[in-house]
Amino acid sequence: MVTIKSNFMGNFKLGDNICFNLAILKTLYDLRAAGNALQKRHLQKPITVMNVSIIEAILYDLHLRVKTFTSEGVANLQATVIEYIRGKKIDELERYIASAKKHDLFDQGDSGFYEALDDLRKIRNRLHIQNTKKHFEPDDVSAFSEARMTLSEQAVEHVMRTMARKYARPQHNFVKDFILPWVPHFEDTQL
Repeated sequence: MVTIKSNFMGNFKLGDNICFNLAILKTLYDLRAAGNALQKRHLQKPITVMNVSIIEAILYDLHLRVKTFTSEGVANLQATVIEYIRGKKIDELERYIASAKKHDLFDQGDSGFYEALDDLRKIRNRLHIQNTKKHFEPDDVSAFSEARMTLSEQAVEHVMRTMARKYARPQHNFVKDFILPWVPHFEDTQL
């Protein structure tokens, strides 16, 4: 299990909803741990979809803070980034990722992190079984692989760790710390 401070959340109710969804994920991971190989495979899709939805909620919250927390501001964001975000209508995951990439909000440069986030966005949209955009393998059983599930865990963990370290609010908020139901992928003793 990984515990990460929720000190970066602006919308308390959204933070509570993230905690609720993390509790659902904990249940899914418990079921997965107790299940046979087929049951484990079946749970990869809902786990991946929920992980990516949590990333979207966090990016939404960050952009909302930039737009509406004008007195408090957002630590470690340059004025040009704030001006860019305030001047744009950014309201869906694809645009949040593009904004994060443009300003390298997660300090990843050209590492492929933002492309991985975009791939996760596409796999999350495979929630729609018909796969009209033909993203990834045609069979859900192949598209929702263990590797993509693990990538979604790593992305959630990295996004949350970076947010807690780099974009913390000046005052502690009232959202419980986030508990991720997997073994840590990264070492970060500051959180």
